[in-house]
Amino acid sequence: SLFSGIETKHYESDDKKYSIYEYEQKVPMPTYLIAFACGELEYGKISERCGVWTEKGLVEKALYDFEKTELFLSTAEKYLTPYVWGKYNVLVLPASFPYGGMENPCLTFVTPSLLAGDQSMANVIAHEISHSWTGNLVTNKNWKNFWMNEGFTTFLERKIGELVYGEDFSLLEKQVGLGRLDAAIEQIGINHNFTSLSPDFTDCDPDDGFSTVPYEKGFTFLEFLETLIGKDKFQQTMKQYIETYQYTSVTYEDF
Repeated sequence: SLFSGIETKHYESDDKKYSIYEYEQKVPMPTYLIAFACGELEYGKISERCGVWTEKGLVEKALYDFEKTELFLSTAEKYLTPYVWGKYNVLVLPASFPYGGMENPCLTFVTPSLLAGDQSMANVIAHEISHSWTGNLVTNKNWKNFWMNEGFTTFLERKIGELVYGEDFSLLEKQVGLGRLDAAIEQIGINHNFTSLSPDFTDCDPDDGFSTVPYEKGFTFLEFLETLIGKDKFQQTMKQYIETYQYTSVTYEDF
C-alpha cells in the first residue's frame, strides 16, 4: 500500500490476516493531490530520497530509465528553493493508466509507456518533479488559471533540461513544444476562447478546454518575460514567487 505522503508505520494485524500502513503528510496541499495505491509491488532505490515502485518484473527497467531522478530534483532545488516534501518516489502504474504522469506529492504516478529503455522519456519525470513547486506548493486557484500550474511547470521542466543536458537540448524541446502549440491552436480555432492563456469557462466543462495550450502558451509567455529581464533576474523572480505564495492558491494577477 502506498500513499501521497511519508510512511510512518507498517505492521501486521493481530490475527495476521492483513497489513496496516500509516502515513503522514505535513505539507498543506490541495485535495486533488490525495492518492493511494496498493498491489504486488517492488521498490528500487535511486537515492536516499528518490526511488521507484513497480509491478514485479519492471523495477530494473524503471531504475535505468529514471536514474537521473535525483539529479533532476537537486537541479530544480538549486534553481528554486529547497524541496519540502521529503521523499520523491515514482510509481509505474499498469498500462490502463490514462495519463503520462500525475504529480501526487511524494508519489508521482506514471504510465509504463515511459519505460522506453533509452531514458528518452525522462523529461516527464522532470515535469512531475517541477510540479513539486508549481502546482503542489503553489497551486492554481481555479481552472481559469490552470496555466499557473502547467505553464510554470513546463518552464521549470525545460530549465532542468537546459541545466542538465545543455542549451541545444532545451532548444529542441522548445521547438517541438511550439509545433504542438501551433497544431492545437489550429485544431481548436485561433479565435476560440479555449486558446486563451486565461480562458473563460463560464457554463463550460473545463475538461472540454483541456489541451497543450496552458502548457506551451504558458511556457512561451514565461520565456518571453525571461528574455526581457535576463535569466538571472528571472530566476530571482521565480524564487521570490515560490517563497511568497507557497502553501497557497494563486491567480495570474498574483504573479
